[in-house]
Amino acid sequence: MELIQQLKEFYLELHLKVKSLQALRFARRLVYAWAFINYAILATKAAYFYSSSAYIPAKDFDSLNLLEKSLNLLHWGPFADAYPVFLALILAATAFAFFEKAPRASAAVVYFLMMNLDNKAFVTLDGGNNLMHLVTFYLIFINTKETQSAFSITLTNLAALMIKIQVTLVYATAGLLKVMGPLWNKGVALYYTMGVSEYGNHGIFNTLSNYPLLLAAMTLGTVLFQISLPYLIWQRNWRPYIVLMGTALHLSISLVMGLFMFGFAMCVSYFFFYEDGEQGLFGSLLKRVRA
Repeated sequence: MELIQQLKEFYLELHLKVKSLQALRFARRLVYAWAFINYAILATKAAYFYSSSAYIPAKDFDSLNLLEKSLNLLHWGPFADAYPVFLALILAATAFAFFEKAPRASAAVVYFLMMNLDNKAFVTLDGGNNLMHLVTFYLIFINTKETQSAFSITLTNLAALMIKIQVTLVYATAGLLKVMGPLWNKGVALYYTMGVSEYGNHGIFNTLSNYPLLLAAMTLGTVLFQISLPYLIWQRNWRPYIVLMGTALHLSISLVMGLFMFGFAMCVSYFFFYEDGEQGLFGSLLKRVRA
């Protein structure tokens, strides 16, 4: 019933004011902070990922349609080694967007540069990158200014809602696929995943392998969390606990499996659900930052 009430409130205020503007501005800044850190890290090994001599196979640029070409310029001969320019521009653009300068225009520039860079190094992407692609696309339609037209307010509110829906779909899909997977149902998926040398931590794996019941509980708990989040995160009373569990889950993935930017991206996505003045883990942090 609470979710239905929230939807009614959202509809009634759709064109009147931006819902939780301060929380939305904070979430938007975190997205661009994620992007800045991500590409700053990749810039240290830029030639390995983006140069024409990289091992990543080049796409057949001529076979792409016009829209695809515009987002795959680094696969085009004249731009094949222009990646340093794209990296410098995206670092500047994310900093520009972080400080909310021309919010929609800067968001469009970031999205354009991000897609070109990631389409060049497409084999390195993970779920966090894919989620950030969707979020940065919707941010093009979000205006974080205090004063806006009714149309701009409506567009902002709808785009913010689409980000929330997209995040819940990510968790619902992941949870349902895990439910159908035999290794997750049997509680042994984490054991096999952590045993992979490229992703696991041998010390932690050797320790946890001595506690099979704990590993099974962690495996089944992950599934339960993912299938519960799409509903519970909309509930104001449950949201702080869901965010706390999700943060713990993704931080553990980042630290144990080395997927730092993936975990960071998922944690950033939680901020879009917070409302101005709301209490909880991230609500308290938001208040302190604003103060």
